[in-house]
Amino acid sequence: MPTSPRLALMRLLILALSLPPMAGCVATRLTPPILAALDCASLIPPSYRRPIPSAGLLDPTETAGGLVVRYDRQTANLDQANGRTGDVIALADACQARQAAILTTLNPPPWWRRIHTRKAPPS
Repeated sequence: MPTSPRLALMRLLILALSLPPMAGCVATRLTPPILAALDCASLIPPSYRRPIPSAGLLDPTETAGGLVVRYDRQTANLDQANGRTGDVIALADACQARQAAILTTLNPPPWWRRIHTRKAPPS
């Protein structure tokens, strides 16, 4: 059945106008919004953002027992600060590993590679 030139032109115009948006949707990667949602800095607890207080300045009239208490407190504060550093580093490493795993999951190989590397079913 022959089509009129007007109908053929309309079909061609619809096809030409619909291809660029479809190509844009296919080429768009979904990872930036998802990776932005996995902000690693948001996983650090608020208590870790507050500085650890110092034991204070040395008082010249302090006794030997007072010095022992002060240095013990300063050592405990230092241990707490060092523990926080290790925790934050471990947290950042785990978060980056999780982001990499999500990125590889969301970025599958192209369809032609999936067909080419498909394994034969067991016989």
